[in-house]
Amino acid sequence: MMLRRLSILGSLLLAACVPNYVPPLQPSGYYNRVATKEETAAWRAALRINTANAYRTFIHQYPRSRYVPAATAKLSAIVNRRQPDIRNISGAGNASQGGGMRGGY
Repeated sequence: MMLRRLSILGSLLLAACVPNYVPPLQPSGYYNRVATKEETAAWRAALRINTANAYRTFIHQYPRSRYVPAATAKLSAIVNRRQPDIRNISGAGNASQGGGMRGGY
């Protein structure tokens, strides 16, 4: 019971020390500016190529572009749908038939 009281008291003290206002990560309007012709052309090229590298390059070249949220979403979708590499290790399937490790190890 005493430990529970200390835990609640500690939580209250910690809450009192944390500021209520958390500033936004980016200023308002960060991505809402009008895109330049070069930026729009680069975005269309990234869409046409449709690879993770193309979207990374676009985000690197235009980090404050209005297309960055869409590029990030496309990049996440590509990375998440990528299948894991499957390797066939020769001899792994033959271990139960004596073709794998020998000597009873």
